Amino acid sequence: MCAGLLLVALVGMANAAAPARLRTELTLTHIAADKWRADYVFSEPVTAIELGAPIRSYRKQAWRVQTPGVVLVAQGDNESLRSAKPFARLSVEIGAYDEFNEGAQYAPINRFSDGGWNLYLGFLCGTLSQGERTRTMETVLRLQGLPGEATVAPIKPGTELEGYAYFGPSKPARMGNVDVIIDPQAPAWLRDVLQDTTTKVSQFYEQALQRKLIGTPLVSVAVVGLDGPAGGISIKGGAVGGGIAYRFEGRGLVEDHPKKRSYVAALVAHEMAHVWQVNLARGGVGESEPWVHEGGAEALMLEALRSTGIFTAEESEQYAQKLLKECDQLQGDVTVYRGFYACGFKRFKGYAMAPVPLWQAMMVRSEGSGEFYSEAMIEGLLKASVATPTR
Repeated sequence: MCAGLLLVALVGMANAAAPARLRTELTLTHIAADKWRADYVFSEPVTAIELGAPIRSYRKQAWRVQTPGVVLVAQGDNESLRSAKPFARLSVEIGAYDEFNEGAQYAPINRFSDGGWNLYLGFLCGTLSQGERTRTMETVLRLQGLPGEATVAPIKPGTELEGYAYFGPSKPARMGNVDVIIDPQAPAWLRDVLQDTTTKVSQFYEQALQRKLIGTPLVSVAVVGLDGPAGGISIKGGAVGGGIAYRFEGRGLVEDHPKKRSYVAALVAHEMAHVWQVNLARGGVGESEPWVHEGGAEALMLEALRSTGIFTAEESEQYAQKLLKECDQLQGDVTVYRGFYACGFKRFKGYAMAPVPLWQAMMVRSEGSGEFYSEAMIEGLLKASVATPTR
């Protein structure tokens, strides 16, 4: 979307028990090469935005509050924007910030080599306070780029305004059923794998799951550096806001190798599975039982890579056996991080229904009822499939 046009994303709340919503207009404007301004307009005055845990020194270092009387306050494990007097408008300037917490999944800002940028929107929102009363943001998001600049907002930002906003010179290219922006600095082999896997796998999921995407997701790939220790590669990010954002870094990206290609292909197919898992009008991924969507994504990923020919049958089996062995070492524990993936995969592999038809049924059930994916849902569908006579 070119500068001057506004992309609006309405963020609703499905949970009736949540605090009352308060309409918040958030306009994020690119005002200089490495600077933005976030302008908030609240439908009622507030006294604070509770932003949550500090993101290292991101807000302290890169944010400059422009509204008199409002200050950034760090207290314990929480940061907030507060004022002694209620305010209905708030402006914050945001400068470039390249630091990244290795323990986090999403970087505040990803810098592309051609002058493009990804800004994580989730760090700009929070819970609103009106004295002792708590309210939830119901956000209308608008992006304004520099003259001639493309802007892209998440298609499904969610209740916490998740996802990245892209500002930059690149226009998305269609690959399969999604739009893609790849950093010009990406080595040829990486670009090749990203293009091939994204195109084939997105088409496979649409056909196999019999579900078209609600919107056109953006897959953005920033390569923030090709230096560091020899052979080192860092890949962060993933599915968020209905799309996918990656942050690649490291000298190990420079040289091509079959194992690197396989790793990136598996990553792309896994994250693309998440895009389809949340491609629902309601329901989808909940906050509990992460093994369901992570193990399920591993199972769908292997089906996609094998069916599209990206992995041979032998490569698929080797990958599966590696996960099964890892799960055995974890003693089947689906409550630990790697267990989400390895042991979740083992459970899906052991079900009487294959991963693709099972997930197709789960999506239909979740969207129809509004319930989140869960083990109980899976067991119910499996029992129903056994009870239904074949014709």
